[in-house]
Amino acid sequence: MKHRIAGRKLTRDTQHRIALRRNMMRALLINGRIATTLPKAKAMRPYVEKLITRAKKAAAIKTSDPSGYVHQVRLLAREVPDRKLLSLLTDVIGPMVQDRPGGYTRILRTAHNSLGDNAPRAIFEFVDRAEQPEEEDEKAVAGKK
Repeated sequence: MKHRIAGRKLTRDTQHRIALRRNMMRALLINGRIATTLPKAKAMRPYVEKLITRAKKAAAIKTSDPSGYVHQVRLLAREVPDRKLLSLLTDVIGPMVQDRPGGYTRILRTAHNSLGDNAPRAIFEFVDRAEQPEEEDEKAVAGKK
């Protein structure tokens, strides 16, 4: 039985798992959407949701309580060492999800598995992300003109 054991190991040691989590979190914050395996996406979801909740709290108390804002930002800085990503979280993503009570990300399974190991693939993205036109659509529009 797995009592009091949380999280997925993903067949990696601790340092590798932490690095994987931070790299995937960084890619998600920068791009708004990443393609990965389904187990990795499921392991990332609680981590990213907690970071976004903390950014939402920081954005909510930014003007009313400066010391509380600094505390929230410092807690975020423990997990997000990059200052640009930290400001992106607190200035853009936090206010963007202010009205949402939770569930900031979604996992969409793709139809095709990985070619090498047949692992199930998924797209991990923000729910409220701004839709950007695909490159193929832009090429098709340019080709018709």
